[in-house]
Amino acid sequence: MEISDETLQSVPLHLRQTERSYAGALKISLTTVHNLKKRGRLRTHTCCNKPLLTSDHKVARLRWILSHINPITGNEDPTFVDMRNVIHCDEKWFYLNPDKRRFYLLPCEEDPYMAVQSRRFKLKAMFMAIIGKPLYGINGELLHDGKYGIFPFTVQQVAQKASKKRPRGTMETKALQNINREVIREMLLTKVIPAIISKWPEGLPKDVVIQWDNARPHQVPTDDEFVAATTANGFNIQFVFQPAQSPDLNVLDLGLFRSIQSLQYQSFPRDLEELIQKVKQSYDTFNPHVNKYIWVTLQKCMIKILKAEGGNKYKIPHMNKKKLENLGSLPDLVEVQKEDVLEAVEYLNTMFRPANQGTQEDTEDLEVDAD
Repeated sequence: MEISDETLQSVPLHLRQTERSYAGALKISLTTVHNLKKRGRLRTHTCCNKPLLTSDHKVARLRWILSHINPITGNEDPTFVDMRNVIHCDEKWFYLNPDKRRFYLLPCEEDPYMAVQSRRFKLKAMFMAIIGKPLYGINGELLHDGKYGIFPFTVQQVAQKASKKRPRGTMETKALQNINREVIREMLLTKVIPAIISKWPEGLPKDVVIQWDNARPHQVPTDDEFVAATTANGFNIQFVFQPAQSPDLNVLDLGLFRSIQSLQYQSFPRDLEELIQKVKQSYDTFNPHVNKYIWVTLQKCMIKILKAEGGNKYKIPHMNKKKLENLGSLPDLVEVQKEDVLEAVEYLNTMFRPANQGTQEDTEDLEVDAD
């Protein structure tokens, strides 16, 4: 049976979510739809929700990316700035077990059984992770893996009641469920900043930039104790906020959290303490080469955002990074086409011109600021 592309496209998207509903809308057999898929006439696509961006969000994303590109000199394409002094920071919930697991079994094997007491109240813990760019020597040797640590939001409490697991009065670990500004400050002061100072690579300037999102608890403290901690031992630790609704501009959200969670799900922790242990082990065993690839992907995503005029309607770019590394051509600082930079600057200028009702001098000031 020959079916034209116009006929296949005439079916609305809400009827194209399964092969059965698609076949029913076309009034053909399910086998015909399956054969069309095998022949390459149809493809599957998984669609997920992305953050909704306003014009202000897009402008902020373009400004952010342009600030991370070296100035244009001559006719050469510019590159991104070296982000060796930047550390990305973010939080994530890690669950004891996923809702679904996939196994490869023999026909004679019994199906695994999973049971939880409550599907609503799941055992989970929030972790704050910090990661930097890995450093390599001239000959390709690893100098620093960029890993500074992952820290759980937990407290030690005395058990009020006896159970089959521990007697009354035993110290037990409890996960904090309310992460507020005071909890974030305590985590930064006691765990994050000391870890950065102790693991910072020798030879690098001590001007450190911590990048995180602008969540409500993310407020930089200004008290004397915190300022003294960020300037101890000759360090100058500053905090910057990435643009709103932009998880694709953070290495942790871009791929590192997913890799750590995939490693953690390969284990079967039984309680909170084992969950914390497995998450830390997954972070420690995370391959520094994969961390290097994610930083390259971050720069590629920035180029996609430039071309999308600050939007997020694009696919995560794939460039066969492992193959390029084996060939010795994987770039550390990705080049940006000069035309893309100039088009982004021109787009920002056109965004500001209609809204500005002042003099010509005011318009020129806005254009310089966009540059």
